[in-house]
Amino acid sequence: MEDGTGARAAAARRTRWKAPIVVLAGDMLRTDRASTVGLAALIALGAVLPATLAVTSGVLAGSLLDSGSQGALAPDTVVVALLLAVVFLLLQVVAPVAQAVAESLGRRLDRSVSRRVMAALGRPADVARLEAPETAGLVSGITGGLAGSCARDAVVGAAGIGIVRGGAVCGALVLFAYRWWLAVLLLAAYGYAMVIVSRIYQAALESAEGTPALMRRAMYLKDTLCTPAAAKDVRTFGLTDWLLGRYTAEWSAAIGHARRDRTGVGRVSLRSGLVVLAVQGLTFVLLARDMMGGDLSIGRFTAFAVASTGLLGLSIVTPDLLNIAVGGTMLKAVAELEERTGRWAGRTGNAPAGFRGTIVFEGVGFRYPGSGSWVLRDLHLTIPAGTSLAVVGVNGAGKTTLVKLLCGLYRPTEGRVLVDGVDLRDIDPELWARRCAALFQDWIRWSLPLRDNVVLGAPEQPVTDEALERTARAAGLTDLVAGLPDGWSTVLSREFGGVDLSGGQWQRVGLARALWALSGGAGILLLDEPSAALDVRGETELYDQLLRAAAGKTVVLISHRFSTVRHADRIVVLDGGAVVEQGNHLALMAANGLYARMFRVQAERFTAGTETR
Repeated sequence: MEDGTGARAAAARRTRWKAPIVVLAGDMLRTDRASTVGLAALIALGAVLPATLAVTSGVLAGSLLDSGSQGALAPDTVVVALLLAVVFLLLQVVAPVAQAVAESLGRRLDRSVSRRVMAALGRPADVARLEAPETAGLVSGITGGLAGSCARDAVVGAAGIGIVRGGAVCGALVLFAYRWWLAVLLLAAYGYAMVIVSRIYQAALESAEGTPALMRRAMYLKDTLCTPAAAKDVRTFGLTDWLLGRYTAEWSAAIGHARRDRTGVGRVSLRSGLVVLAVQGLTFVLLARDMMGGDLSIGRFTAFAVASTGLLGLSIVTPDLLNIAVGGTMLKAVAELEERTGRWAGRTGNAPAGFRGTIVFEGVGFRYPGSGSWVLRDLHLTIPAGTSLAVVGVNGAGKTTLVKLLCGLYRPTEGRVLVDGVDLRDIDPELWARRCAALFQDWIRWSLPLRDNVVLGAPEQPVTDEALERTARAAGLTDLVAGLPDGWSTVLSREFGGVDLSGGQWQRVGLARALWALSGGAGILLLDEPSAALDVRGETELYDQLLRAAAGKTVVLISHRFSTVRHADRIVVLDGGAVVEQGNHLALMAANGLYARMFRVQAERFTAGTETR
């Protein structure tokens, strides 16, 4: 494991056992150390002020009593009164200032967490880790927290709770000057009440809202009903009532799982309240007795009485407590996500500085995570650099999986993929990604201008009009660009005030993106059903243009249309996860094997006027 990755994993394991407030404080320091230290100073000042108010009030009460017997205010009394006014003024100012600083720091922490999550999800070349249910559960909880700005709420909550709890502790320290055991007893009583009430509050909220991981399926059903992506199917098949019913059932199941056994909760809560009442009553009885007996002055009585009531802050339960718990838990999940997506197997060799591109599948077998079925098994295949290879086979033969392994999106379960004799595991994923220009069946249609949709194939490459025009001609986009209202600047989304394209037009945009990657330095072009939305004539023209544009590059093509694959230098037939035939079109037809049978079946259907894919 790499040093940086090992340190990140160790940090994530340590974070898993930390209290939410500790995790929150650590991330606040990493986000903005100066603001965090400043906020801590404000919290400390806000915590000391109530105890200072209690002491100052006691001193003032004693001074006023002495001045009253003398008939005039002593200068010291005026000074104490002014000091009390300053303390009172600070009590009104410090908390709002601390909240403002916490708001600003919390917003920066939210942005920092968002960047960390995006970096973590964009990091792994091994897509299997993103598809794991555990990762999906983490992402669900994290994104829910980010949408609600829970990191910011947690920082603000920590500031508020810190002042209240700190004030209670400082009040207890004042009581130590009276009777230390009474201060300890009060702390224990209020602490006990705080724990009990906090647990009840937490359980009640979880019963009302459930937990993010358990709510994931319910939220999926809700989004399916409320977002445009599934609108056509929902309305065509009349799925509204079904989705509402399933959403209600999933939500109820998640809520039911989150409920806690509340047997005896009322009795425990009442008992904790009685304990607080008894200890607080004992405190006032002792204070009153000592004052009446002359062992305690009016001033000291006032100071200790005010300080003891300040301990009430320990048992106050507000949403801030939950905000801290939720924010800290989300930050733990972020650390775990970074650890999950950051693990890389140790590299055993040195990746070459450049690639000619000769690729060898050596005894490759692959199973998708959680599946017991082999998609590929004992696959042996060599793809010489600079040649074109077509991969055909029935549905489920493993064609798309082969391309994903070649891209490095998955790693073989057994065997290895070699590039110029180097195991693909030993090659920097980012370096290899820049060598591969791929277009999959489910490629992304960005709601961005046409220019961005194309140049995202190699965003670091300088964009010139001449380069764009060459790519447009190679992908057959010239007429489309000319017909768009704003040309290359036209946004390809009606949702953002632009236009949408037909399936065939979008497919040409995708091919242009892959070709742009080739012009940016990629040496391997991987195409998975790239012309499925085109008619036969458009497909033939496209492939002629494509092969000219990719001259000298390695091309791997998957297609169900045999009229296109016949142009490849070599054709490979997959069946049962292994190569069963390979050769050029004429050789495979002469062999009269699986390829020949599939070709004749498709040719007969085309002759009959029915096109199948």
